[in-house]
Amino acid sequence: MIKAPIPENDFMRVQNLHELAILDTPEEDEFTDIVELASHICNMPISLISLVDESRQWFKAKKGVSASETSRDISFCGHAIAAENNFFEVIDAIKDERFFDNPLVISDPEIRFYAGVQLISRKGFKIGMLCVNDNKPGKLSGEQIFALKVLGNHVAKLLDLRITRKHSEEKTAKIQMQNNLLTKMVSIITHDVRGPIGSIKTAVDMSDAHLISEEAKTKLYGMFSKQIATVLNLLNNLVDWGNIQIQGSNIKQGNKQLKQLMDEEFETFRLSAELKNNTLVNLVDESVVLNADYNMVKFVLRNLINNANKFTQNGKITVYSDADENNDIVFVSDTGIGMTQENLTKLLSKNIIVSTNGTNNEKGSGLGITLIKDFMEGINGSLTIQSELGKGTSILLYFPK
Repeated sequence: MIKAPIPENDFMRVQNLHELAILDTPEEDEFTDIVELASHICNMPISLISLVDESRQWFKAKKGVSASETSRDISFCGHAIAAENNFFEVIDAIKDERFFDNPLVISDPEIRFYAGVQLISRKGFKIGMLCVNDNKPGKLSGEQIFALKVLGNHVAKLLDLRITRKHSEEKTAKIQMQNNLLTKMVSIITHDVRGPIGSIKTAVDMSDAHLISEEAKTKLYGMFSKQIATVLNLLNNLVDWGNIQIQGSNIKQGNKQLKQLMDEEFETFRLSAELKNNTLVNLVDESVVLNADYNMVKFVLRNLINNANKFTQNGKITVYSDADENNDIVFVSDTGIGMTQENLTKLLSKNIIVSTNGTNNEKGSGLGITLIKDFMEGINGSLTIQSELGKGTSILLYFPK
């Protein structure tokens, strides 16, 4: 037996075949109909759409055989794809030195006659064959050869259509993803800016109503510039993060100590915390560096601190860290009003957005925790919430190491 030869461009040919994503897929009527028609036109009991990869021939559609694949080395199609002519015919395998002792000839399915046309992809690679077989010698007529070639061209077009359809689906999915991200970015920006700007507005309203002293007013106005600069930085961070997601770039991992990042974020909330007489405590271990995009980490922690301050009056907001075998764990705890088990269940639901006014009747959109859950799931992380009415809330963030 002579093994099927290997074409010079076989690596690229096989690569092209894999790009079609057709191997090992379920039966499809449009391909099954073609082998039935080929068998009928050529008056042959066996008809196959055979795709030849690096080690086997696999049958996308078949008639007259039970096997779904055979070794490439013993396949007739392996010889056929290496031939110069598009049409390949073996009139009597027993009398052909390439096949007379081939296992497919001397045992089941006992092939004596083979004829097939090459399936040529859009890139010009011979990826397989549309073939017919018989258990006795034979020869196709000119009309049968022509019909087989027409059917073979149709198979090749169907295979290439899969690539076109796949690219179209990928493009549609990308557009949908971008639209979703843009919608989410608008929601994030609206939600995240509201807190700092709201603090400034509250301070201005208190000043206008002469509810604070001139000394306190001077101090507050001195903080406004820093607060506004922080908001602008926040917007820039979120826009950069959105661009990374839309463009499909690699997310940059954090290289900053979490404790330093928390000091910066606490400074952002210093004004709003002082207005509610809340103390901010940073107990994060100095060695902690999270394996995550820090724009995302800042967004998550900023929203959790904002929520903690929203529901706490004359209390304390604490951030600290821990770790287990697989995760770095960040705790954001407050001594605020807490929540009922019913509201906690709603908060953790994927289908319900919960919006609750704060201790000073601060408004919220309910988007913050929903977006945080999305972000944590996006890095294969998670969060848990522990809360008791009247005693406060703790949120645990699990960042994979």
